[in-house]
Amino acid sequence: MRRTLIRLLVFSCALAISGCATKSVWHPDESEAERQARLTRGCIFYFDGAGGGTARANYAGGVMRGLRDAGYPGEARMMAWETGRGLFADEVARVSYKRAKAARDAKQIRVYRGTHPGAPASLLGFSAGTAEVVFALECLDESESVGHVVLLGAAISRDYDMTKALKRVRGKLYIITSTHDRMLGIAMPFAGTADRKFHDPGAGLRGFVLPRGASAATRKLYAEKIVTIPYKKEFRKDKDKGLHFDNVKEGFIRDFVAPLLMGGAAQPRQ
Repeated sequence: MRRTLIRLLVFSCALAISGCATKSVWHPDESEAERQARLTRGCIFYFDGAGGGTARANYAGGVMRGLRDAGYPGEARMMAWETGRGLFADEVARVSYKRAKAARDAKQIRVYRGTHPGAPASLLGFSAGTAEVVFALECLDESESVGHVVLLGAAISRDYDMTKALKRVRGKLYIITSTHDRMLGIAMPFAGTADRKFHDPGAGLRGFVLPRGASAATRKLYAEKIVTIPYKKEFRKDKDKGLHFDNVKEGFIRDFVAPLLMGGAAQPRQ
């Protein structure tokens, strides 16, 4: 019990240091007819971080505005996997719980792909939501692959075996990393990653590493599919200091994340 309380304290302090995220409501302002038209042009499935995921509490405001500012023509859906009991409860929830939620969300992706076979489906995950992205991919068949995947502030362990997930990605899996992310650097080793590993800062700090004993096929997949984008000075244009919640700021999503999801290179707006 004492150990858990210490971890909670460290996790809460790291959140305060990283800066608070603005809570905003995710709901499109288009009519139903306009929303249906958007669905024919593609869909981004967004997996929010721990403590978010609902209309009342989420980090999706900047994500939604950033996608629209970038001219994304499709629809975006927020996939609610959280427990509803707050940030710490979500982070430490059992992997079996998280996998069950991911399996449910994978069904939504499957239905979308079935009803809109020609429209691109992409996945975006933030913080603990990145583990849900990976788990959801693993629930899909290889024939149900998605387009591009972007992981922000990844709170999944850096040596997690991505082999199965990568086989469900037709394009690239981009992971944007930052060694300035205090949430990951301070909290993760104590509180544990979203896939419940300790003494691991998460892949969002420096990227994924090959799992122990990786086969030649896995090495090939990692080389071909994973693109690691370290924090760079260009990000500062959007007031991004490399902190955890800078990942979901409107300008950063617009200039650097949306282009990746839409299949282009990420360039800052001049």
